[in-house]
Amino acid sequence: MNIIRFLPNTLTLLNGFSGCMALLSLFENDYDKTLMWVLIGVFLDSIDGLVARAFLVSSEIGKQLDSLCDVISFGLVPGYFMYKYLNDFLPYEFVPLSILAFVVTLASIFRLARFNITPSSQLDFQGMPTPAFALFVVGIPFIPFEINPIIITVVVALLTLLMVSKIMLPSQKFVNGKPSNFFWLFAVIFIPVLLIFRSQALSLTVLAYAFFGILYMRLKA
Repeated sequence: MNIIRFLPNTLTLLNGFSGCMALLSLFENDYDKTLMWVLIGVFLDSIDGLVARAFLVSSEIGKQLDSLCDVISFGLVPGYFMYKYLNDFLPYEFVPLSILAFVVTLASIFRLARFNITPSSQLDFQGMPTPAFALFVVGIPFIPFEINPIIITVVVALLTLLMVSKIMLPSQKFVNGKPSNFFWLFAVIFIPVLLIFRSQALSLTVLAYAFFGILYMRLKA
């Protein structure tokens, strides 16, 4: 039995496991561990497809598993985070409205389902990718200055709309074995920022990706 052919799906399932651990960390109000597990999920989500293509073991079930595990790590986790966030700052009489935070999860499910029927030849993203959205949300507690919760909520709502929109954003896929121009531009500016400020710069980096990504695609068109 060729063990290699099971490796990509194993990595994908570990992404789902990372999402489960991120949820447990949220239950315990441990935002450092939540971020750690989501980052692990993003890493695993980034390499499972690469491994499958490298060993020529891509499969339809792998594609479906990828989206199902992403629902946990990048859909349920940010949805539950926002539920807790709204629950903490809303006035007592409005606390039941916190449940609306799970619209985030529903939007992620829709985005992932649409991705599954998108032609593999499409190099760029239609709408904000769910991993980027999840990183923005779990990075909120680490923003180094105080922001009105209403502003945070509005930004999350706008990013949720961006996620399910048809607005194109550049991906970080390699084209003919080389990273895209946007990858180099973004990496040169924001990787040093992340190395210096780490989690404090995470949410702002995702916002920058959304803003400059849309601008880049407009100029590219």
